[in-house]
This record gives sequence, C-alpha cells and structure tokens, in this order.
Amino acid sequence: MTKIVFHKQGEDFVRIESNGHTGYAERGEDVVCAAISALIQGAALGIREVAGVKAKYRVNEEKGSLLLELPSDLGEEKRHDCNVILKTLLVSVTDISEGYSEYIEVEVK
Repeated sequence: MTKIVFHKQGEDFVRIESNGHTGYAERGEDVVCAAISALIQGAALGIREVAGVKAKYRVNEEKGSLLLELPSDLGEEKRHDCNVILKTLLVSVTDISEGYSEYIEVEVK
C-alpha cells in the first residue's frame, strides 16, 4: 500500500510524504503506482521548475518513498503557487484513492 501524507500549517501545505508501493500489480506493470508517482513527481517539478521554489526533494525508488518539503521562508506569491499545485495534487490522488482504497491511503495532517 502507498500512504501519502500532506502536512499543513494552518491553510498552507508545507510537506508531502509518499511511502510504499501500491501492490496493485507486479513491478513494472503497476498502473496505479505509476499514476500516483507521475502525479507526485509532476507536482514536485511544478514547484521546483515552474514556481521556482527551492524545495527539498528526495526519492528512494526501492522503498517507494518520496519527500517534498517547502522552505519556511516563502513569499506570499510563491506560497500561493505551491498551495495551488499541492491542492491539485491532493484532489488528484484522493480521486484515484477512491477507486483503489485498498492500495492507496491519503491523509492530511
């Protein structure tokens, strides 16, 4: 199972963590895991490359883990951009988890 945790401070996203492989299918054939990975990595690219935020980003493919942590000193505009990107990610992975709840867990803290 993949567990995706969105960490917030007030209304602002500050970090996301994704851990574990979904187990939907064999490695290389797991479309659920691929979909989740593509969404999360797309959001990370949006934050780092499009919004220009120097977020901490770590991936461990063997463990199936990903960490994206936003810097605490973001200005209002960049904070807004990151919130839009991460809210879109949250809505997207939540939608997928509704159809595959035995493989994906989404939590907001």
